[in-house]
Amino acid sequence: MTRTENSVRNIAFGVVNRIVSIIFPFIVRTIFIRVLGEEYLGLNSLYSSVLQVLNLADLGFASAIVASMYKPIADNDVQKVSALMNLYRKLYKAIGTIILVVGLILTPFIDKLISGDPPADINIYILWLLYLANTVVSYLFFAYKVSLINAHQRNDITEKIGAFCRIIISIFQIAVVVLFHSLYLYVFLTIVNSIVYNLWCSHECKKRFPQYTCSGELDVETRKVITKNIGALAMQKIGNTVSVSLDSIVLSAFLGLTTVAIYGNYYYVVSAIAAFVNLIYGAITASIGNSIVTETPEKNLNDLRKFFFLNTWLIGWCCVCFMCLFQDFMIVWMGEDLLFSISIVLCLVMRFYFEQIRKVVQTYKDAAGMWWADKWRPLVGCAVNLALNIALVQTIGVAGVMISTVVSYAFVELPWETHVLFKNYFKHGKAQYYGEMITATLKIAIAGFVTYLVCSFISINHIAAIAVKLLICIVLPNLIFVVLNCRNDDFKNGVNFAFGILKGIKNKTKIRG
Repeated sequence: MTRTENSVRNIAFGVVNRIVSIIFPFIVRTIFIRVLGEEYLGLNSLYSSVLQVLNLADLGFASAIVASMYKPIADNDVQKVSALMNLYRKLYKAIGTIILVVGLILTPFIDKLISGDPPADINIYILWLLYLANTVVSYLFFAYKVSLINAHQRNDITEKIGAFCRIIISIFQIAVVVLFHSLYLYVFLTIVNSIVYNLWCSHECKKRFPQYTCSGELDVETRKVITKNIGALAMQKIGNTVSVSLDSIVLSAFLGLTTVAIYGNYYYVVSAIAAFVNLIYGAITASIGNSIVTETPEKNLNDLRKFFFLNTWLIGWCCVCFMCLFQDFMIVWMGEDLLFSISIVLCLVMRFYFEQIRKVVQTYKDAAGMWWADKWRPLVGCAVNLALNIALVQTIGVAGVMISTVVSYAFVELPWETHVLFKNYFKHGKAQYYGEMITATLKIAIAGFVTYLVCSFISINHIAAIAVKLLICIVLPNLIFVVLNCRNDDFKNGVNFAFGILKGIKNKTKIRG
């Protein structure tokens, strides 16, 4: 199969999995908060964030080793891929052990992260140990084989398995929440899900790629490259994880579990949409990695410009929809008591925009294994974010947490990683890229302002308002964006590329049907 065909297949099944991953957890979350309450949901969000920080023990091993697999897979070097797998397995066992030990050490202090009293019927320590167990088993039960599947551009396999497991586990979680009102059983089922998912992926990996075994040792030069990349990725992962995960921790420590739950509801919707964007880049990363080692920088720069234009259009449209629909949706979903102000929504939308607009450059940089060149970027961004977080949360609350992240993304991380990619790989074109980014952002702002203004005149029942505003959001901002870009070459190239992808997805659907 060609790179494009692999990308199309991965995106097609990725879309299915993301739909499942949004709808079913959405139903579970809704029932969860209605049956158990927002403080229970706040605990769920808090523990998940703490464990994301503990996952720093991974330090980027997965990305470094997967990037090292692209060339030997293209060269059919079975021995080297097997040696990489052997190293990966050993590292993951060590990581799982480290997370377990650190998690156990943290257990007596977990109450220090909660402002106010937790729910009276919950033992926060037992609950924490269940969440910890879920994280640890992910490393111990063949998780390293998932990366081998993805390195072969077969994300569709893991996406199908993930979708099926998500459906089944969500049904059981709904049952235990409704019938038993048990948060313990709810978390226990996530442990079962992690084990089943990894064992199933391991079986598929062995069946489809039997030529690879965890055996052999890597040569000295390859070990040096991987060690160097891991060092850079370690700093990147520390910075990125702290920037994202500490939001909930800071909110819990300063504003309490209810605020964390409300923030979690909003962020759940935003992250669900972001997952659709991310699946595209997850699906094409291996293909881009293959293109980088086989094609010229000029050809890859042209591809990047197409991807960037389409990405900007997509995330810009998502931002317009958030601004116009978010409040009505949250009132229908959770009620007016669990509502943030529109100014906080704007801050959250800005955070989403500056996080997602970086995806194209990040994907090319990661596919090229270009981590060492900007190894300090995430730590500097994290330091700026964390300092502003602590300062602003005490003065302007939740909005301060959002603004801190926006400043870090827009003024530290985005320009830094862009400079690194264009300087070290493309060698030119950075000024043009920035010009296109600023122009696209202004066009999105125009389309968003006009659409929000039109939607603001609609004052009807919230459910009806969602339907009417959604129709406006589908038509108006996209029409404005087309009018503003119709003479742009990147618009024409991007649209042709997108139609090619959609045609490929349609053809695959017909073949499977």
